[in-house]
Amino acid sequence: MKINKRKDLKKPSWQYDFWHNGKRYRKSGFDTSPKARNAGKDKLNELENGVAVDKNMMFTTYFDEWVDTNNKMNLSQPQVDWYKRARRIVLEHFKGDIRLSDVTKQRYQGLLNQYGKTRSKGTVRKLHGILAQMLRDANYDGYITKDPTYKIEIQGAVPAKKEEDKYISIEQYLALIDYFKSRDETSYILLYILAITGGRFSEVNRMKYSDITERLGHIHLPGTKTENADRYVEVNQKDIELIKDKINNRPRRMDGYLFNISHNAVKRSMNYAKKQIGMVDKANVTTYALRHTHCSYLISQGIPIEYISKRLGHSSISITLQYYAHLLDEQRKIQGEKVRDLFSGS
Repeated sequence: MKINKRKDLKKPSWQYDFWHNGKRYRKSGFDTSPKARNAGKDKLNELENGVAVDKNMMFTTYFDEWVDTNNKMNLSQPQVDWYKRARRIVLEHFKGDIRLSDVTKQRYQGLLNQYGKTRSKGTVRKLHGILAQMLRDANYDGYITKDPTYKIEIQGAVPAKKEEDKYISIEQYLALIDYFKSRDETSYILLYILAITGGRFSEVNRMKYSDITERLGHIHLPGTKTENADRYVEVNQKDIELIKDKINNRPRRMDGYLFNISHNAVKRSMNYAKKQIGMVDKANVTTYALRHTHCSYLISQGIPIEYISKRLGHSSISITLQYYAHLLDEQRKIQGEKVRDLFSGS
């Protein structure tokens, strides 16, 4: 594609000029080179895709369609809340709806900077993670000519919560499991399964009765996040029988699901359980800590990381290593001491 400045007219202007399938396309009348180039790209996109792109597409219209198309509302409740929050933050920052084509790199960076004034860097990164997915797809679809997320800087003014405040010890993890076992309410049954499988909340919440009866000594977790997430997780058959007894003593749901309850309900039960076992200084601990500590416990017992990765439903072992490398380092030190003791008498 060529962008030329025409000086043979009464009023000089810029022109795009290109060939497509043996036919020439050119148009002048643009007052700047970028406008001519963007118009040329739009025309080429229209020719290649057979559809004209609406350059007046509003942010909320595309965002809502994108969320629906990509099944974002079928994720866990905390994730769903983040997508709703991201939409609201954009509207609040721009004081109303905005055209996708008006979301430039500078304006997008301004949005993140403004949000980061009262948030931690990690929280800003979560917002960016959601909006960047959508904006890059909009760029690919031709609604915006440039990716506004290119070389964006993430900043936050509020210190992040200490990581150690979000997690629990193995002793606390085992104490929570014992407490969950002692309760018969639906939310505690769900928490019990979370703790002994290391599953995600969204996976366990979508379980049906057949998921605990289909294969002896296994619980089936219907994956929601990666192609490896749909999996069977080995558990003690006695645990399965206990779960079945608790479920059979409760009314059967008409929709076939075992749980399908709100994340807030489970969160309240988790907070109550923490108090009952004396975790008064762990206000930041959420249900995710059960998954994290489940992994920690397996590593401490010498379970291979390859197995743990598949059990957690990670898309690859590199993901597991990324999140739990520090735990593996601790285990290597312990194993190193054992090896040193083996040869101490030689």
